[in-house]
Amino acid sequence: MKFFISHKKEDAYTANKIANELKAMNVPYYLDILDFTITGSGKALTDHIKQSLNDCTDIIVVMSEATRYSQWVPFEVGMAAQNDMPTATFLQENVSLPDFLIYWPRLKQPSDIRKYITARREVQHEYASQHLLEFADMRKSQTARFYDVLKKRL
Repeated sequence: MKFFISHKKEDAYTANKIANELKAMNVPYYLDILDFTITGSGKALTDHIKQSLNDCTDIIVVMSEATRYSQWVPFEVGMAAQNDMPTATFLQENVSLPDFLIYWPRLKQPSDIRKYITARREVQHEYASQHLLEFADMRKSQTARFYDVLKKRL
């Protein structure tokens, strides 16, 4: 399990708090503000983000009023959704979510990240013991099952 932390520059403090919580649980993550290999813009930057997302298994999207003006957050969420990557929003403040983010579980405090990790690992273990489904079908149903488990805990 490796997390991609999607955020707008103005939400860097919250993104760092999430990274610190993941680090405390020994869970790897990608956070762009800690990536000193990012260079350029346009296609080079897009390719870098795509590769970084492809290296991850899950995405947490930091949501605040500033996120509404982001060009990259919707791109990152779209890329993750296309691959059925488990997704959760982290609400930095009392913000109304855009329609495309309402479906996913909503984390509201750092302790919710631990609930996410626990639920995700339980569902992974549950599906690892079942070898009856093909990989693609298993991934889609595993993600949906994970959402059900996590939403009950939040």
